[in-house]
Amino acid sequence: MEEVRLTGNEAILYALIPAGVGFLLGLVPLVAGFIKGKVRLGVFGLIASTLGGALLGFILSIPAMAVFTWLIVRDGFVADDVASDAPPTNSDEDRH
Repeated sequence: MEEVRLTGNEAILYALIPAGVGFLLGLVPLVAGFIKGKVRLGVFGLIASTLGGALLGFILSIPAMAVFTWLIVRDGFVADDVASDAPPTNSDEDRH
């Protein structure tokens, strides 16, 4: 069996092409984040998709895009529901 060798340029090329596709997929949560007013999640989705594409190819960039897009487009946060069940803080009305 013949040994396979890659030059430095070939190795970089094989990492850049999936990273570029991951970047394009990451634009979906970024745009959704701008539309929904959740830019921070959109930027995290873009970064996760790009890094996932560079490290593992499409195996990680597609799920990263899907998860961050879902986090952005869903209506409410679980933390908001939990915070509304919290007891009220001490205020002037509680003292009377």
